[in-house]
Parts: sequence; structure tokens; C-alpha cells
Amino acid sequence: MYDYMKALQRQFETNPQSIQELNDEINHIHKELSSRLAKEERKLLLRLVDMEDHLRGTATLHSFTCGYRLACGIHRELAEEPIYSFAKEEEERACRRAQAQDDDNTPN
Repeated sequence: MYDYMKALQRQFETNPQSIQELNDEINHIHKELSSRLAKEERKLLLRLVDMEDHLRGTATLHSFTCGYRLACGIHRELAEEPIYSFAKEEEERACRRAQAQDDDNTPN
């Protein structure tokens, strides 16, 4: 199921320009900070960035999966009920009105 959801996510995921710009800025700042740090501190920074990237990917997939489940639930509910028809509702209302008038005109 996990692989299936990842494949669906890749198929439907969009990458808005604003996200790409933020990602580019993050990479630029990461490189600049990394160049200022000693080797051990760079390893720690790289580990932090990797963990953050993994967390972001996991959260994104979780959000996509929740949205997919919501869409499936809505689809299931819509499939179970008849499709709404304004004309049918008006016809039923007219029938009820006519029935009520007939009941009012019936002698006691």
C-alpha cells in the first residue's frame, strides 16, 4: 500500500514555482552555512538536513494519503446515494402540495 500511495503521489503531485524557489534558497543557505563549519559540525548539519528532508517527505505522503482517503470516502458516499436532481425535488414538492390540497378538499 505504501508503494502504491507513493506512486499515486508522484503521478498527481505538482511542484509550484514558490516551492521550488524556497527549495533553492534552502540549498543555497545550507551550502553557505556548511562552508563556514568545521568537519564534525558539517556532519551534524548534514544529518539534521537529511532527517528534516525525511520528515518532510513522510509528512507530505501522510497528507496525500489522508486527502486520498477523504476523496475515496466522499466518492463512496456519493455512489451510495442517488444523484441530486433539482427537477426531481421540484416534482416531489409539487406532488406533496397536490396531495395536501386533495387532503384539504376531502369532505369529512
